[in-house]
Amino acid sequence: MDFKNDKELYIIMTATNDNVRRMYGGFWIRTAAFLIDLVIVFVLVLLIGGVFSIPSILGIEETGFIKVLVMWLPLILWLIVPWLYSVLWESSKVKATPGKLLFSLIVVDKEGKRLGFWHASGRYWIKAISFIITRMIYIVVAFTAKKQGVHDLCASTLVVNKKELQRFEQPSFFLPVSADITNS
Repeated sequence: MDFKNDKELYIIMTATNDNVRRMYGGFWIRTAAFLIDLVIVFVLVLLIGGVFSIPSILGIEETGFIKVLVMWLPLILWLIVPWLYSVLWESSKVKATPGKLLFSLIVVDKEGKRLGFWHASGRYWIKAISFIITRMIYIVVAFTAKKQGVHDLCASTLVVNKKELQRFEQPSFFLPVSADITNS
């Protein structure tokens, strides 16, 4: 995203009229993207878990550390795989997981830039912990002007429609200089 100045991006990211609101990923579309990603992560966990079961299939005896690892493996996989899946996709050049990409959604920071690995990690863990505490916390997306969940608000991120954002990047969208009145 190449904006001529930060003020243009500020106008886009802070506007809340109906035309601009379409830019943000709403509750239902984000839920559909989440469900698609959940299926993908589930398959990944099963595949990776299957690799670790090869020794028992081959009749190799599990001892000591291996027994403990196999016992804790499901928990370890369900902590690491979804985290890496989300963070690596959202901090990549595509800025979104495959589920979000299917609906043309991307995750950006308040300036419309790609998230770094640690920023995306923070966003993910806030989301995961809030899900553990209360699943109803995601409903916040339906009621905030920029369709942000608690994890988006805490991490200062936005889930936006890539196509709408590109459309609004065109110079015709921006307000004329005379309309830029700020209170000092």
